[in-house]
Amino acid sequence: MKYLKNNQLPTILPDWRGNPHDGQRFHYIHEPFYPSYRNLLKWQFSANPQRAEKKADNWAPALGNDFDYLKDKQQDCIAWLGHATFLIQLNGIRLITDPIFNGLPFLKRRVGLPFPLEQIRDIDYILLSHDHRDHCDKRSIQDLLKHNRPRKILAPLKLSGVIASWVGEIPIEEAAWYQTYHTEGIEITFLPTRHWSRRGLFDFNRVLWGSFLIRAGNKQIYFGADSGMGPHFEEIGRLFPDIQYAMIGIGAYKPSFMMQEIHTSPGEALQAFQQLGAERLIPMHYGTYDLSDEPASEPYYEIQRHFDEAGLPEKLLLPAVGEPVELSIY
Repeated sequence: MKYLKNNQLPTILPDWRGNPHDGQRFHYIHEPFYPSYRNLLKWQFSANPQRAEKKADNWAPALGNDFDYLKDKQQDCIAWLGHATFLIQLNGIRLITDPIFNGLPFLKRRVGLPFPLEQIRDIDYILLSHDHRDHCDKRSIQDLLKHNRPRKILAPLKLSGVIASWVGEIPIEEAAWYQTYHTEGIEITFLPTRHWSRRGLFDFNRVLWGSFLIRAGNKQIYFGADSGMGPHFEEIGRLFPDIQYAMIGIGAYKPSFMMQEIHTSPGEALQAFQQLGAERLIPMHYGTYDLSDEPASEPYYEIQRHFDEAGLPEKLLLPAVGEPVELSIY
């Protein structure tokens, strides 16, 4: 077993050797799992007990109408653009996470952008969390690059093998977990998640997966990407106390035998949020694509129910697509 990291990047854990890799794929550190075809077949041939409810559910996220931040990079804010795509402006730096703006094969997008994509300009960094097609989309990245020349694409280990031919001369910097990228005006660290990677039939975990901690001064933002529950949330909370905003997935959690290892349900998202010790949650990974068995509106209403029952309704933010969340220090 080898341990891989980018030896050109600093590591926040002094004894971290890197992510374990057997020469072909990355290995799990905690509770290994393998998304089996048996479970996939079981899912496809099992009846969905919410089938009728899901078919009747035409809910979709609302669209915002205030986009002045697109003209002013100095306005510190977070704007959810659907699924796991966020436009983040911090310290005069403009970032975008896991950009996807279109449908995918056999998968329509249920809500579009409320403004033309060409209005997203002057991107400094593109952050890619893993290689799944709903997070790492060739068309969306290339469309974004038609009007942007970012300083770098920040990625997990081995992702350049997937995207290098898409992005031309744009530099790609790869990191292992617990490594901090070389950036200007902002600090970005790659951190663990409980997930997996694969784009084809035979490339399971050839690319690393993870999340990002974004920091400038006393402002800290956690982008959780795709993840199931695991000890990493509590660990990240210890490593980075006083996270103000956490973006955590709340959709694609049913059936649990298929989804629980890799995605958080609304109840688990609350638990992860509390383990992080963050001040505000901005949910993601819901309402944009039909990826699982729960009705479209269920994650939206369930996350509100869980925060209400926990006595924390003021800590939950549910912005419309494209609506800016102004960054405040709590």
